[in-house]
Amino acid sequence: MHFLAAEHLETVGGTARVRLADGSIVKGVKAPHKLERGQKARLMVRPEAFRLRPAEGNASLTVEILDTAFFGDRRRVVARTGSGDEIDARPTSDTAEASSVDAGYGRQIFFDPTAAFLFPA
Repeated sequence: MHFLAAEHLETVGGTARVRLADGSIVKGVKAPHKLERGQKARLMVRPEAFRLRPAEGNASLTVEILDTAFFGDRRRVVARTGSGDEIDARPTSDTAEASSVDAGYGRQIFFDPTAAFLFPA
């Protein structure tokens, strides 16, 4: 699991809108706990939820690729966000593009915010 630093902006109907440490806004995140506006929080994203290609409704993170490895049907991508959070992404559906992911380069990775959860920090 990855817990990214976030600021809670609002929750409506059990889904939250948050600001990540890099300033990006993510909406549609599941919020099982009561949080106040402006409260520090942690956004939980599973490693296999990250993708190398965007899909409709996906949130994105700008990252620097630190390392890549191929493990049969999976690729492991270790990346660092602009705010210093390290992500160990394990995308499963992007094998066609995976060969173009090289360490030492910046790029975006994506995730479905409805598959993420928000917790108090």
